[in-house]
Amino acid sequence: MTQPIRYGPDPVAEWIIDTCGWQDQARVLRGHLPSQLRVAHDADGWWIGIDAFAPYRRVQLCAGRIADDGTVADVSAFLDGTVDATDREELARAVQELRKRLEAPQPPNRWAAERYGFPKP
Repeated sequence: MTQPIRYGPDPVAEWIIDTCGWQDQARVLRGHLPSQLRVAHDADGWWIGIDAFAPYRRVQLCAGRIADDGTVADVSAFLDGTVDATDREELARAVQELRKRLEAPQPPNRWAAERYGFPKP
């Protein structure tokens, strides 16, 4: 029997953890809003922010580094638009793109900083 598709930030976080092989190395942190999650990968020192929009079939993704003290202190990489949360290939490309952008940080993004509770640039 086919599993029904679940929408929202939780299934996307689960998928990222499974696909990236982070099962034993990830922390899932709640954001400021119920539609937000962060998947933190301490071993690699980065996190992915997931922000879902009703009806939760699209998500906004961003990423940042984890500080030495284990906190998530910035938004260093973000995507310009939303990603189809039901399209696993599109999600995989988005995660890979975030990783690339994290290596060459982008200018501060006021929307992402405000949305994730960081000081506005």
